[in-house]
Parts: sequence; structure tokens; C-alpha cells
Amino acid sequence: MRNDSGRKVIDKLRRIIEKNEQKLTYFQNRLKQAEFIDLPNQRLIGTAAGHADSYTDQLAVLQIQLRELERLYGGGLKLRTTEERDLRRIWGWTNEPALRNRLGTEFVPFQTYVDNWHGWIANEETHPFSIDLPTTELAGFMLIRRTDKDRKIATLDFIVIRPDCRYHGYGTEAVQQAIDLAFEHLGVDAFRLQVDVDNYGAFLCFERCGLECIDQGHYGNLEYYHMEMHREAWEGLRSAGPPMPENDDRETPEAWNPDTIGGESNPYLTAKLLAPLKELVSDR
Repeated sequence: MRNDSGRKVIDKLRRIIEKNEQKLTYFQNRLKQAEFIDLPNQRLIGTAAGHADSYTDQLAVLQIQLRELERLYGGGLKLRTTEERDLRRIWGWTNEPALRNRLGTEFVPFQTYVDNWHGWIANEETHPFSIDLPTTELAGFMLIRRTDKDRKIATLDFIVIRPDCRYHGYGTEAVQQAIDLAFEHLGVDAFRLQVDVDNYGAFLCFERCGLECIDQGHYGNLEYYHMEMHREAWEGLRSAGPPMPENDDRETPEAWNPDTIGGESNPYLTAKLLAPLKELVSDR
């Protein structure tokens, strides 16, 4: 019963978010149309800009609330070994012209991508992971490799998030799970990646996950930051996490399933988060 009521709250909140996104798009379009008018009405422009800012702020709050509710009732994001049925969609995201321009990569035919996937699966040092939403919808992809001969360094070679899931914190959550996976289950001592110096959003995402910039480098015409985290820093972040409640009676976690990472409910969600939703999801 609790899960059923939770799903109803989530569904209502999603509809509210969808309506807010539609209204935001409307006012953004009004502002864009004004750019092509010789003598636009400045009062109307100011009103549209105010509404756009208001809906942007509301959406930011609602998206945070939605993600916390999804964690509570749906279990958060899950990483699982990529299957062939996922490849068509992942291939489409990774071949977006804007993404290829940023990474300096060429278009990859679909069959070549399938062949690459077979190679990743066959190589025990390579780990392709699909990123699933709590609803089990595919939301992204990442590729992790152990890159040194002693198998003590994991590198995040690539990550892509579905376009409509970007800027909602899913990338940060997925990278955090990838870091935990590397240290807990792959047994590495360091986790590394490279990020384009112009990709400031990704850089901030990786910083929030605890990675530090150690130097800069070049790959062709592209300039990258090299970022990494060592086991000692990861253990420090883990120990500084939220304290376990006293008299905690949760069951011992299940043994690790290499095909499914993450998905635990958030035990720290409180009524404080749910309070703002009362008015929004009321049946009145």
C-alpha cells in the first residue's frame, strides 16, 4: 500500500513537472520571438523573462523532490551490464553531432558499435554499464576500464546521459555509483577520467563526486583536465557520510550482483522533503 501511494505521488509530481516545462518553453519561445521584432514591447519582455525565471526555479526544486521520491519508492539509479537490446539507443546518443564535436570523434556505424560491444563483453578488464532510472527506463551508458598492468587503476572512458535526463543530477549519481563500484568491487586503488576543459558542467559533476583535477593535457586539438580519486580519499568520503540511525534494524545488504549496482532506498528521506508536496498533489 505504501509503495502504491508513493507511486501515485510520483506520477502526480511528474505531471506537474511536465506542465511547468511546457509553460517554461512557452515563455522562452516568447523571448526568442522578441529578438526578431524591431520594436518589441519591453514590458511584455520583462514579464515573460520573469515568468521564465520563476518556472526555472520551480522546476529545479520539483526535480530534486522527484529524484528523492524515486529513491525512496523506486530505489534510485541502477547500473547493469549493457545488453545488446540497449545498443541502438546508446549508439544514437553517442553519435549526436554536438557530442561528437565536443569529443572530436567521428561518426561510428551501428554495426561497428555492436562489434565494439562484443569486444567489451569479452574483455574482463572492460565494463560497459547501462544506466537505468528507477522506472527501469534506459537513461544512459558508461564504460569503465582497468587500464594498468597491475589492475589497480580504473578509468571512466566514456559516459553519456539521455538528452531529456540531462541537468537533473543523474550523471552525478551514476558517476558516484561508478566510483563506489571501482573501489568496492573491482578492487582498484585509483579512479581516473579526462574531461574537456570547455565542458564545465561535467567538470563540476566530477568535482561533486570527489574527483580532483591533477593536471591538463592535449589530445589532438582538444584540451583536457585529468581528474582522479585515490582509495584513501574515497574511504574518507564514505566515513564522512550520513550516520546510521541508532537501533538500525535494516537487513544485511545482499551479496553484490555484478549485473546490478545501486538501487537501495534512501533511508535519510524525512517528512521535511514530503511536506512541500502536500499542496501540489492534493486531490482537492
